[in-house]
Amino acid sequence: MGGDTAWEESYEDPVRVLPHGCPTPLRIRGKPQVEEVSNDLCTVKLVMMHRPTHDAARDKSGEYPFSWHLGERKRLWEIRLQFKFHRQPQGKIFWGLELDRFVPVSGMTKQAQKALVSACQRIVGDCYHTNGDDPSVVQGERESPAFVMPLWAFDQFHVAEPGREPPLSGNLAGVGLSRSEDGVSKYINAVKTATASISTDLVYTFCFWGVSKFLDIIKWEVVGGLMPGVKLDFDKFCGGPPVYCTMYEVPKELEQAADKRHLPSRKNQFFRAAAWSTLKPPSVVPTMALPTAATTAPSDLPDLSALNLGSGPQTQPAPADALDLLGLETQPESATAPRAAPATGKVENVDLLGLF
Repeated sequence: MGGDTAWEESYEDPVRVLPHGCPTPLRIRGKPQVEEVSNDLCTVKLVMMHRPTHDAARDKSGEYPFSWHLGERKRLWEIRLQFKFHRQPQGKIFWGLELDRFVPVSGMTKQAQKALVSACQRIVGDCYHTNGDDPSVVQGERESPAFVMPLWAFDQFHVAEPGREPPLSGNLAGVGLSRSEDGVSKYINAVKTATASISTDLVYTFCFWGVSKFLDIIKWEVVGGLMPGVKLDFDKFCGGPPVYCTMYEVPKELEQAADKRHLPSRKNQFFRAAAWSTLKPPSVVPTMALPTAATTAPSDLPDLSALNLGSGPQTQPAPADALDLLGLETQPESATAPRAAPATGKVENVDLLGLF
């Protein structure tokens, strides 16, 4: 990068993230910022990073945020979350993606979706997928489309006392446990142990990038080897932007219930954020409030023109095959000759749970 940081003043990529509790969308700018949102259940700090896949010259030059971290790795993006819980969770916690409306799925898209979900289920096992409830069929409270996983689907995990947590914008190499570095079995057991009884006196850090090499958020495409040389319009899977990153708990008793749907009334939502790209903007306003008992139909939502979310080209869909979406069957990412990370001081690895 040559030490020239003049680009930082004007840099802004197309990714937009709108967490619940935040009045305006967050943007990835030249100088990374740690954002914070809070609700009755927890306080969450977050950092989002994405390679400039829309700008090959900038990607090659390294003149983008976190190039020292992303530049020599396979991942296209990474999200880092830091939780301080206000009350101890009592239910089963899930993390993943959900939509705010029902999306009919048929034909080749349905087969591709089934293959993708099956690949994840074979690896993760304890995950939950639903196409949601069709509002033309189901009356009353409805379930939203979702694919959610247990907390050990995160790629990196750390627990610390307040004040000793790692800086989210810093170099987290070697901090806590990493699935790729420490091995799947050890990592899963450690995360299960640590989250079996979450404490309100500790800070929990989670990093997620496992599926990023397959999903280009900026271009809104499924990429990276699903089919050699083929890129898929992500709209065929989600119906259109935005998608929602979510973390919530449902009652443990739901596993034995006849109706196992993850209905809004059964969720305690710790975190929910809409995500989209200005190159492929949503046609309706992202939902800033948490889901209610009945899913809002897209036609009931106001126009987006006042938000100036951008515009971009449409792409044509294609089918996909199954593969290791979470990177559980792969070797650690290559990080040969990485760019130098900014000096943030050494992060102390605090072993509060006997995990390290």
